[in-house]
Amino acid sequence: MTPTPGAGNLRLLPPGTATPPEPGRQPGEIVLPQGADPAAWAAWLAEHTDPTWRAGEWDQERWLFTGRLDNPRTVASTCRTAACDQVVNARNSFCAMCEDRLKASGLGAQEFAATHVPQRVRAPRGLVIARCAVTRDGVRCVRPKHCRDLCSTHYGTWHYHRRRGNEEQWWSHVAVPFTDEVPCLVPACPNPSFNASGLCGFHSRAWTRDNRTRPTPIATWAPDQVPYVAAHQFSLGPLADLVRREVLYAVQQVDRWARVLGPGRIRALVRDHAGAATLLSDEPVQLSAPKDAAYRRTLNEIHTALRAGFEEFTGRPTRGEDVLDLRAIGLRATNGRTRRQFPATVDLAPVIDQPWLRRVLRLWASTEQPRTDEFNRTLRATTIASRALAQRPGAGHDPAALRFADVSAVIDGFRTALKLDGTPYSSGYRNALTGSFFQLIDYGRRSDVLDDLAGTFSRDAVHHTVGRDDDNEDEIGKAIPESVIRQLDAHLDTIGHGNVAGRRDIPAADLHMLYRTVYTVLRDTGRRPLEVASLSRNCLEVDRGQTSLIWDNHKRRRYRRRLPITASTAQAIREWQQRRDHLVLPPSGDRFLFPALTEQSSADYLSPGYISETLRTWVAAIPQLHGEGVDVHGNPLPFDRTLIYPYAFRHSYAQRHADAGTPVDVLRELMDHKSIAMTQRYYQVSLKRKRAAVTTLSAHVVDRHSSHSPTSTAAYELRQVAVPYGGCTEPSNVKAGGASCPIRFQCAGCGFYRPDPSYLPAIEQHINELRADRESALAMDAADFVITALTAQITAFEQVVTRMNRYLADMPAHERTELEEASTVLRRARAGAPRPLLPLTVIDRTPTGRQ
Repeated sequence: MTPTPGAGNLRLLPPGTATPPEPGRQPGEIVLPQGADPAAWAAWLAEHTDPTWRAGEWDQERWLFTGRLDNPRTVASTCRTAACDQVVNARNSFCAMCEDRLKASGLGAQEFAATHVPQRVRAPRGLVIARCAVTRDGVRCVRPKHCRDLCSTHYGTWHYHRRRGNEEQWWSHVAVPFTDEVPCLVPACPNPSFNASGLCGFHSRAWTRDNRTRPTPIATWAPDQVPYVAAHQFSLGPLADLVRREVLYAVQQVDRWARVLGPGRIRALVRDHAGAATLLSDEPVQLSAPKDAAYRRTLNEIHTALRAGFEEFTGRPTRGEDVLDLRAIGLRATNGRTRRQFPATVDLAPVIDQPWLRRVLRLWASTEQPRTDEFNRTLRATTIASRALAQRPGAGHDPAALRFADVSAVIDGFRTALKLDGTPYSSGYRNALTGSFFQLIDYGRRSDVLDDLAGTFSRDAVHHTVGRDDDNEDEIGKAIPESVIRQLDAHLDTIGHGNVAGRRDIPAADLHMLYRTVYTVLRDTGRRPLEVASLSRNCLEVDRGQTSLIWDNHKRRRYRRRLPITASTAQAIREWQQRRDHLVLPPSGDRFLFPALTEQSSADYLSPGYISETLRTWVAAIPQLHGEGVDVHGNPLPFDRTLIYPYAFRHSYAQRHADAGTPVDVLRELMDHKSIAMTQRYYQVSLKRKRAAVTTLSAHVVDRHSSHSPTSTAAYELRQVAVPYGGCTEPSNVKAGGASCPIRFQCAGCGFYRPDPSYLPAIEQHINELRADRESALAMDAADFVITALTAQITAFEQVVTRMNRYLADMPAHERTELEEASTVLRRARAGAPRPLLPLTVIDRTPTGRQ
């Protein structure tokens, strides 16, 4: 996206720089762009200004804004120190004095905020804290101290009695404390009168300064003054009438875009424009003091909003119809991100060559007000399609002349689309771009904007597909290895500490427990980040002693799914539920287990973006993370920390079950996959690792007597398909793929049986099945030879297991570890292999088919 020049590109002069005069313009003259009438412009602003804006904070009569300190959308609050009542231009921050005391104390911020009691030597400028010392019967005078710890009135009477020698009598009988404050004569000024003049300290100094050059009675001077404003206030009183209305209109527009309103930045803006006739002037802005980036950003936002309003007022865009003001059209932020992370304006002309495409994109963005990520994707898709059409005859400028071949060219453009850095997009994102473009075309047809677009310019479901990337057999997957997860678990006490995403006024211990529970649920359940973030507050269900997690599959729109979880996972959730009940959080998130931490969040639950950012911050702070391999010197290799992100735990969950031999249909249910083909991907193993595993295990093959019977790699691969409990070398059975066993799979008694350690779990499972069969036979009062045969098979298989375990126990530790890893690889490959179908015969039950 390309920001446009013009609105928002302001010239800022440093403090003290003289503003160059504009030739031909009189001081105070109002000159608007395009020769617009200032009176009509002021009337338009008044009509389009919301009189109910920020009710309880904005005082239209006095042009005074007083932000509520408990409002999270106002950048102001009381000092973080519990015993300090000073207002600061930030949230959850210390005032300047407490900040200095904190640095000198050596305490932590949380402990300092709870224990420090500030001792103020003098009041801040304009505010009066010290009170008159006159006290009678425990009641102290409420008026501010003027001199010698006395208010102005008491000081005058004390001085009179003191000159006559009656000071003691004055203190004991004459001096009576005042219980009411005299307000400052300036309207809406929050400070009490400082002396007999009727002005507070701030305005008393201002009147003294003005009275030297232009003598004016206080009663005449005070009504025209603006009140003293604190950190959470700003006044538009010092501005000219038109500028006042311009700033108010623009501030209301910006308040809809930005997450928070900073009164301090508006105060600075008022100081910088105190002598301006209009904000629409091209004259450079004279800064009253050095400004930071936040002020410059606010100033640009004010000018952007005002320019957009002026264009609406005149009906003549100043930047061209193809320039989109993203904030003015109301684009919605994604996952709590602020709008300032995106350009204020986008010029469509340089990136989209066809006027009809620009027209439909402008209408879609203005009427649908999409999220920023959706707009970015659609803009990128339209740009790619525009480039493809530009290569066709006629360059795609005439929508009525477009044909089926032009659609094919657009699809080819998406197939070969590259990122801005020149690398190819993933197939999933290419499909998303394709869908976004044709959804835009469908919108144009529905809204009658593309009535002249040829009907032949339509996507064919068969021919116009981008396709998917071929699965790479050498890709292991994105699962985090179990050894790395164990290392993460060892540092779990540090998660959620420090600079945590989304943190506000939540105690550190509660924030740690929040993210610890989120991590536990991600690790143990394999749910997607959004599914974890949006868990219901009562997400546990117990049925017959088994606890299940109730969750929503947002991706497939399947809700209230049930997932069996372990007792430890359920306990972690219950502990957080108990802690969560005592937290003060926005009421909008009451129904969620992990609610939004502030009212500024775009959703009522914890943002998945916050989860991802916090996880990465935590992982980056762990001193060491070792991978599974070693270098040439035998030292463990460091693990790539960028591979640890919330979604990767879903892959780890699936891979954990696949490695353990969980049947693929069971894992499909656990993952809530629509297709079993998706689940089988977790069972796929790279050919390289599989060949290495076969090479390792082929040297450890034994016969039914547990005697060594090593074989070649090719022969091992051939026998692997024969039987589920080990290899088989019987020629006819191998030829038939395991479907022609002469003794009906009584492997433990066969001389061709060749098991190896990778089959141990399968053999143990088969022993349990044989025991169950024997119990069933006994209950059926089966013949003795049946019981004897089953018992013999059980004994034979038990001997195989016993001898193989003894063999493994005698191996060196490093060889046994290598053998176990190779066995895991092969078990995963077998579990993911398609299951053979039973040779069923269809019986015709129709009358004509009966025998």
